[in-house]
Amino acid sequence: MIARLGSTAINDLREALPRLTHIPLAHLPQLDIEQRRAYWLDEISKSLADESSIALAWVPSGRIGGFIIYTDSPWDGRIIGRRIGTVKHLAVTSDDPEGVVILRELINGLTQSLADRGTECVVCRVQSCELAAIHALEQCGFLLMDTLLDFVFAFSGTGPEQTNPRPPDKRLSIRLAEPRDLPVLMAMNERAFANYFGRYHADPQIPSGTATRIYVEWMRSAFEGWADWIPVGEIDGKIAGSAIWRQALAPKESESPGVAYCDMVVVDPEFQGSGLGTALMRYGTDVARDVAQYVVGPVHICNYSIQRTLQKVGWKIFGSRHSFHKWLRPDDSLNAK
Repeated sequence: MIARLGSTAINDLREALPRLTHIPLAHLPQLDIEQRRAYWLDEISKSLADESSIALAWVPSGRIGGFIIYTDSPWDGRIIGRRIGTVKHLAVTSDDPEGVVILRELINGLTQSLADRGTECVVCRVQSCELAAIHALEQCGFLLMDTLLDFVFAFSGTGPEQTNPRPPDKRLSIRLAEPRDLPVLMAMNERAFANYFGRYHADPQIPSGTATRIYVEWMRSAFEGWADWIPVGEIDGKIAGSAIWRQALAPKESESPGVAYCDMVVVDPEFQGSGLGTALMRYGTDVARDVAQYVVGPVHICNYSIQRTLQKVGWKIFGSRHSFHKWLRPDDSLNAK
């Protein structure tokens, strides 16, 4: 029933998408379903083109009934020092017990292939409403690490005054980051994420210092081109916060609206409660107005301060996702500590 898929299988997958229970970009229900499927198909094509990809499909009678696509995650692996990869796509045509069985077979087939080639950890993130996928992952030994809430802001119906950056007092100013800011921002991230509770810190196989370093290096990657704009907040001339923004879906004439993501908002622990987080979000959202119709911000379910900030500037929760990890080659010395 299980077949390997290559880059030439994209037409078969295109035919299967409408029959699958997974809803792409579920946190953007404002988009037309065909727009979301077109985005999903483009992401699938990119994954299949990755040299490290492994793609398996459940094909009971000539039609795809479920599939899984994996790629290596060299950035995470370089920082953590162990070979890590991600399940990019996981979908099935049924959410009933049969769907769980199909997904379990696909996941087990993938993890066996990965163990044979030396992968140590597999990451998978699924929507919290995808019960078949959640049950299959847990039955295959994946452990829940965290839950993210997807906050969304839609520009339709809002005027510039609702997103215009308005610093809470004259001591505060917002500007775009410059290359010379990188060392200060990386040091600030190290302080801010030292005792964080995200999926990296929650995983007992990842030392706390290594987990913090991921967020520090995230800032370096942002400066190296991963982000599209990085607002920096200063209080009395001292850098006190920053945010990382990127354009994830560019508008294509009248076919699809643009979508931008705010992936990180950081306020130096010294300046918590200053109103800087709100000012950074207003500034970044105002920049996004020119390139997107919707902006998205994934927030950890326990990060209440950022949730309050986003709600204050008009963002709403439209979805949630669970993150799962499975270590194929656990480090027993860490479990003994």
